[in-house]
Amino acid sequence: MKDRWLIISYFANIDAMAPSHHIDDRLAFFKKEGIDIHLLSSTCGRRYKKMSHTRVPSPAPSGIRYEVRYFLRRKTRRKFWFKFWETLILLPIFPFYFLEKLLFRLDSTWSWFITATVTAIVLSVKKRPAIIYSTGGPVSAHIAAMIAAAVTGRQYIAEFQDPLVHQYAAPGKFERHFIERVERMIFKTSKAAIFLTKKAAENAETRYGCGKSFVVYAGAPRPENISSYERGEHLRVAHYGSLGGSRNLGPFLDALGVLFRNNPAIAGRFRLDLYGNNSRAVKREIERFAYNDTITTYGKVNRPRAVESMQTADVLLLIQNMDDVSFETIPSKVYEYLHAGRPILALVYRNPELRSMLEAQGHLVVEADDVAQIVEALGRYIAKWREDHLESLHASSPYTVERAVAELIHVASRRLGEVQE
Repeated sequence: MKDRWLIISYFANIDAMAPSHHIDDRLAFFKKEGIDIHLLSSTCGRRYKKMSHTRVPSPAPSGIRYEVRYFLRRKTRRKFWFKFWETLILLPIFPFYFLEKLLFRLDSTWSWFITATVTAIVLSVKKRPAIIYSTGGPVSAHIAAMIAAAVTGRQYIAEFQDPLVHQYAAPGKFERHFIERVERMIFKTSKAAIFLTKKAAENAETRYGCGKSFVVYAGAPRPENISSYERGEHLRVAHYGSLGGSRNLGPFLDALGVLFRNNPAIAGRFRLDLYGNNSRAVKREIERFAYNDTITTYGKVNRPRAVESMQTADVLLLIQNMDDVSFETIPSKVYEYLHAGRPILALVYRNPELRSMLEAQGHLVVEADDVAQIVEALGRYIAKWREDHLESLHASSPYTVERAVAELIHVASRRLGEVQE
């Protein structure tokens, strides 16, 4: 299938950001499959120099503010200068920003669909893509694809990295109504709706029943180099990713407290390493924890360093959000963990699909809010570590980006009535 695709994604080419990694990881594999890609994204990320890539800004004050802040994060590391330039640049639009928030209670990325739609129409006429593929993340990418496809007569497929209709994506009635209406229109006009979990696809089919829902697990790139694991003096449990809100350390620290009180010697041989940003509430949890000298926070690290570090941990800790959206999502970090080849302790929340995926690969899965289960799982890993039986699990994980791209192309070919060679 030698084709040209127009890919629309608000986020692209941004380090340490899952919605960006989702499409960034796939670009090389599209090329490998013989597909000519033109990428349309926002100005949040850098421009790709070795491929056809168009970036356009958001026109609304909230979008301008959002994207300027991303630009400043790339250019300055010091908080003082970040605030200085942010105030200087954004001061003229602040009145319009507050007016917008009074009138439209929508996500800051909403207005990107305006400039993205115009650009997508121009690119569709100029490039004549066989298909428009939107992925997100922000709903603005899907709106742009939908309108551009309607205007130019192209076909499009929409991929939902998270379900559009769920609790935290729409805090207000207006935004929820808006998103529900957009989702309904996407299912009516798209050739296919791609979801990252079976549960999300099933729920969408329950709402619309149009037979357009397909499941493509996101996967992750296989590490280019595998670092050798060596058992150290401490059992090192490592968590990667941000913590805050309903994804926090509360139940895990409660479980650690039980273990340490019952066997104080364990505390001297245990370390919890946290890589990623932590909210103020999580930082307070750590400060209040009686054994906080066992915890080290490293802050946000770049992806290559994180992937390399995963391979040397004794145990990888996964924590899901404890809210309804976790029923139908799989954190992208799961796939990187699986390729790291280390034992995983997964705190999942009412998610049989994720539980089955991890247990099939030999990992321990417990309910995220069940302290007794966490204590038991930690005890099992501690016993294995003491006996030096925390073996590497380098059995090849089937969840790769290459496989995801192949499945996505197959869905597109099938829905467009083409035969995939």
